[in-house]
Amino acid sequence: MKICSKFQILTCVIVLTLSSNHQICGQTVGGGSDPSLKLHFDFDENFSNGRVLDVSSNGNNGWQMDSTNWITTASGVFGTTGAQFTYVGLIYTDPPNVHQYSQYIAVTNVNGFYYLTNSTISLWVRFDTNSDFSMYLLSAGYPDQYAADTTGASNSWTLNRDSSSYLNFVTYPNSLYKRDVVNWPDDTIQPGGYTPILATTKFHLYSITIDCPNNIAIAYYDGQPCMTNTIDLPWIRVYGTINLPWLCIGAMGHDGTPQWGDDAYPNAGFFVGKMDDLRIYNRTLSAAEVYDLYQGNSFARNLTLQRTEPQSVRLKWATLSNDVYQVEYQTVLGMSNWSSLGLPIQGDGTTNSVIYSLVGQPSRFYRIRILP
Repeated sequence: MKICSKFQILTCVIVLTLSSNHQICGQTVGGGSDPSLKLHFDFDENFSNGRVLDVSSNGNNGWQMDSTNWITTASGVFGTTGAQFTYVGLIYTDPPNVHQYSQYIAVTNVNGFYYLTNSTISLWVRFDTNSDFSMYLLSAGYPDQYAADTTGASNSWTLNRDSSSYLNFVTYPNSLYKRDVVNWPDDTIQPGGYTPILATTKFHLYSITIDCPNNIAIAYYDGQPCMTNTIDLPWIRVYGTINLPWLCIGAMGHDGTPQWGDDAYPNAGFFVGKMDDLRIYNRTLSAAEVYDLYQGNSFARNLTLQRTEPQSVRLKWATLSNDVYQVEYQTVLGMSNWSSLGLPIQGDGTTNSVIYSLVGQPSRFYRIRILP
């Protein structure tokens, strides 16, 4: 028996091939390693001790730099945990302005994504109720004209709202204030009026692929392309501050050190809501791969395959008590339609398993879909 993995995208397909050596190949959610994935926060590990583990194995962990508060756990998009960012008080270090503040994550090691010519940035986000039109999800840059190191800040970037309810990918080309490259649909509940409600009703996947050599950037919303533009830069990079390149997650870094308390930064743009499955690649994912990141929310996790006897197979997967699962199959992988196998199965919060006969099936491809 051989178990193998092909891709690093969130598909959930088990491949069975009956031959003279009875080879079995399995592909499960998130299995294996992709050397192009340079930062991956799945928020499934315990981060109550002030560290978010980078599960890409590159050591780009996230750290708590503000001792007064820290992110907490929330329900994520894949049936496990995500990160909750919550307003906890007011901050007065930007007089005469007063800002609400929540938590932020400091990534002070940017191995593999400090400098990128091709890249993909993707994360799941659900905004809680707020009225902040300048909210930052990822801050890797600062306007050159204000930066202490104007050369170091050139070609840096952010993912944020910018005086609107739209989410934007912004670059800071040398000698220019900023450039809005792409934006995502306005999915907020009530963007205008005297009391805007800039919350979203559910998690959405915001992704961008960047190809500097071919001068193209594509924004994807829930796995589908929604806007294309030129990037007009030979590369992008992380700035942070003159002394240390670092990525600020959940606030505006704006040329300050990660240690909030030794100066005034971060002091604005704090994110409030839930975040899950943050990824940064050093390559441009295809449209199909981005869609598979979105589809990962639609399939069972921890799917495993085991032959129980020469002519049968057992599928096992982790379930949630409020989810219903449907086993599906194809005889030729890549067909547009999948066929249901058996009746829907109600999850009970434990590991479920089913056994199927392989008699008369020279090959079969399985997946387990979470019903809406």
